[in-house]
Amino acid sequence: MPLDLASFLQHTPESEKTVIYLHTDEETITSYDALLIAQTRYRKLFITLEPKRRYLVHTMLPDEEEPEIDFLTDYEEVEALLEDAGLDGIHDGEQGILYHNLLYLLMNP
Repeated sequence: MPLDLASFLQHTPESEKTVIYLHTDEETITSYDALLIAQTRYRKLFITLEPKRRYLVHTMLPDEEEPEIDFLTDYEEVEALLEDAGLDGIHDGEQGILYHNLLYLLMNP
């Protein structure tokens, strides 16, 4: 049974969600909610909640003030970050966290 998105987002901590703004054409900007599903020491992986899932990575390097933000289009990169966060027991020297938000996304395709 799918969970209600509005209720889920209401109870999700602010630190585990973000909004992504995309230019769909020259004049239109569309916003999409995204959930944090994995985090390593320097990187956070967010996934949008729209039907076409988008994978967004925030990389925060120690000497930088602002995170570098990239969309991942190669699922192998997504898989590698999930593994680094502990999904597969492989850590590459990283201490990662997987979030319960991943379960929500799996239950609500």
